Amino acid sequence: MCARYAKDNERIRAKTKKLLLDSALKVFARLGIHAGSIALIAKEAGVSKGLAYHYFSSKEDILVDLAVARLDEWAALIKGLESLNDPFQRLEFLVDFVLNELKQKKEWLRFYTGLYLTHDGQRAISKAMEIHRERFERLFSLERGILKDLGVAEVEAEQIYLRSILQGICLEYMLSDDYPLDVMRKRLIQSYEKRESEEKKHE
Repeated sequence: MCARYAKDNERIRAKTKKLLLDSALKVFARLGIHAGSIALIAKEAGVSKGLAYHYFSSKEDILVDLAVARLDEWAALIKGLESLNDPFQRLEFLVDFVLNELKQKKEWLRFYTGLYLTHDGQRAISKAMEIHRERFERLFSLERGILKDLGVAEVEAEQIYLRSILQGICLEYMLSDDYPLDVMRKRLIQSYEKRESEEKKHE
């Protein structure tokens, strides 16, 4: 009886916490990190402010949990990259994973952009990255491996460049209702196709 009660209680807590996090994402995406508050999140979730504080002692705790949830999704990206051997296929998988996320999760994009642009958000990202340090480092290592296998000379600089391109696409997509995402995807992939072709000519 006690065990069943404990399981039911745990299920209710998990459901309520998810409701609060989903509501927080909506509030932060709509109003921004600075304007969002636990009171507004509680209102969005349809619960009391006191109950919200029972689950999260501060807005930063919510930001960290949301950032951790975002990094949790990297597990699928890492698994996909590790399943492929051809570096160009891995590059395509990486780009497609990021761009498909944009299409499916625009609220996440608005929220995550806000994280990078605020002091509180940057602190939350740092804490989330510390929690997922091993996963974060693995993804960075896989990215560098892709670029190295593609024959890129300055791997670290190219990794920064590639990430900057993808972040720029994310930002432009968020700001525009008719951003040519598929066209940009094609141009990005083709830029590496041309580079790979030129490298083979000089071999």
